[in-house]
Amino acid sequence: MLSTCIVLLACLTASVCQAQFGVPWRHVPAVVVIGAEGDARNALVNDAISFWNQSLQELGSGFRLPAATHVVQAFPEHALQALSQSIVGARVGSVVVPAELHDLPGELTIALGNADFISFASPFFGSGSRRVVAIRSINLFPMSLPNVARNVIVHELGHAIGLGHNNDPSMLMCGRPASCRPALFQSAVPRVFALTDDEKRQLIAMYPAQWKPSPR
Repeated sequence: MLSTCIVLLACLTASVCQAQFGVPWRHVPAVVVIGAEGDARNALVNDAISFWNQSLQELGSGFRLPAATHVVQAFPEHALQALSQSIVGARVGSVVVPAELHDLPGELTIALGNADFISFASPFFGSGSRRVVAIRSINLFPMSLPNVARNVIVHELGHAIGLGHNNDPSMLMCGRPASCRPALFQSAVPRVFALTDDEKRQLIAMYPAQWKPSPR
């Protein structure tokens, strides 16, 4: 079910908002990927951005994600784990964005983690202008399976531009509360799973042909 975060509450220690899908970017975000030097997922992030830009172009959308800046930088993985637990556990309740994540570079920050957590895309925070995508270790199951990391990264970027979950295990955006899990992305041949027709309509509704960035 799609839900919209209307109010963002800020305090000294965290930002709080509802689980958030269906909310588009109002400007073109600066995309920054942070992680270890030589991480194989850097190339997968670039491919994921290309996938979404090609999909948006084919739909006639005016929105595009910019090329990512890749930064070698340590980051608080415990905060990513806490945010992952908050997002996975959120039903009607709120999602808490730890304060440590407010200082990460970029507006759409993609953290290539080495810890054990469920990959996620955060709601908007920081006056509604920032999101964090976190990807669990590529050495942990099921990320270690062929083709899984590729689709997990594309899937989470789909959330980061506003798409929610569906319940069709043959589709890219399948996920909770359906029983779809990342292991279903396994494939001997590298490929990205497809979007549903509803998701294509959602994308063009959020990012129409006349989409222009709002003044910051």
